[in-house]
Amino acid sequence: MVMTARADQRRIVALMALVKLVTTADFAIVSIAIPSIGRSFGAGPAMLSWIVTANTLVLAGTLILGGKLVDRIGQRRALVAGILLFAAGSAAAGAAPSLALVLAARVAQAFAVALLSPAAFSLITVLLPEGAPRHRAMGVFGVTQGFSLILGLLAGGALVTAFGWRAAFFVNLPLLALALAMTLRWIPQGLAPAAAEALDHMGAALLTTALVLFVGAVVLFGKGVAVGLTLSMVAGAVAAAVAFALVERRVPAPLVPPVLFASPLYALSVWLLLLVLAGVGGLMLLTQLYLQRVAGFSAAQAGLGAMPYAVAVIAAGQAAPALLARFRPIAIARGAALFNLAGLVWLALSIGQPYALGIAPGMAVAATGSVTCFIALMHGALATLPPERQGLGSAVLFTAQQVGTGLGATLVMMLLESAGPAPDAAAFRAPFLLLAGGMALALLTLLAFARSPRLSPA
Repeated sequence: MVMTARADQRRIVALMALVKLVTTADFAIVSIAIPSIGRSFGAGPAMLSWIVTANTLVLAGTLILGGKLVDRIGQRRALVAGILLFAAGSAAAGAAPSLALVLAARVAQAFAVALLSPAAFSLITVLLPEGAPRHRAMGVFGVTQGFSLILGLLAGGALVTAFGWRAAFFVNLPLLALALAMTLRWIPQGLAPAAAEALDHMGAALLTTALVLFVGAVVLFGKGVAVGLTLSMVAGAVAAAVAFALVERRVPAPLVPPVLFASPLYALSVWLLLLVLAGVGGLMLLTQLYLQRVAGFSAAQAGLGAMPYAVAVIAAGQAAPALLARFRPIAIARGAALFNLAGLVWLALSIGQPYALGIAPGMAVAATGSVTCFIALMHGALATLPPERQGLGSAVLFTAQQVGTGLGATLVMMLLESAGPAPDAAAFRAPFLLLAGGMALALLTLLAFARSPRLSPA
């Protein structure tokens, strides 16, 4: 069902943007509220870090299952269920009398996002016609990403200072009520075909186990947890992945059907998104640490110091529709990867320079490249899939994003910590070069397939 009226198309884009705004800004606002939550419950940094870690692990492990459910029950039902669950989690966290209940509520929010992200994003490819409407929607997606980051950084501190940390969760409720009303009024029923196939419960359990163990090992190793434990978790993840592959060969309706990767562009995009988002995860962490530990910025100043990144994200989102209208997604991704690589190399080589000459332009160039590459790959990959696979297809791509972000952050922290407990400016050069190496690998991959006619959404 493709919508042709411009008013209907604008409503779909508005709903997608609102869902993206809530889920992205929530992460930033809650991150700012964590110190206040710790003071409220007398919890230390190690325990407080699980407010983010628990959410990350559950989201990474359930995104693919969430995407499968979106395709099975349809975007409308998935959005309603996700909005209600996210609202329940937000209300429970805001009213929680203990840190344990805050953590439980964050887990519920993660389950909700596993439904909301693929459901909202797949509205673009299911309801909007190919061409300018879809390109504009992709641009709005990129702009919303940057705007959400700015809103989270600026509004988070103001909310927590004025009303306390509980406001960081309660602020979601009116926005979610608006999203629910928009969904019920504007999204037609029956977007997905009736699901005659049974859900692959064993495959879902094994895949979730594999992803949670692997991402958990990455996150915990980055926090300095014993090598033996993290290696055991990686081994468990590999075993679960092997078992998942064996199960998928025997079930009539696999959780991740092989046909999903029949498109070379889709399969390549999964790999490239992992590399690109590894650079994003490492970049944000490194720049914040550098600004606060080396440049002497306060936490508030460091948050404002990230504004060039957010502004670049918005600019890339605005430029994306024009680029998608003129060039193949793979060509856009190639140019954007080169831009991203240039920004990361600039950051590595400008270590020790003033903020305005080093960190600010470097993160702006890198962000422009990474966001443009992300939009192009998402658009090209999903354009190769039929409507009934859009939810699952989006979820697999978002899972690559989650895993890549965690890998990037962990690898740069490992390299930075090898320089000692108080790294100087020079210690940041190697981590930035490591991220540049990952982007160089992505660029080489793109160049290797530069002339392949099979890498076309058509």
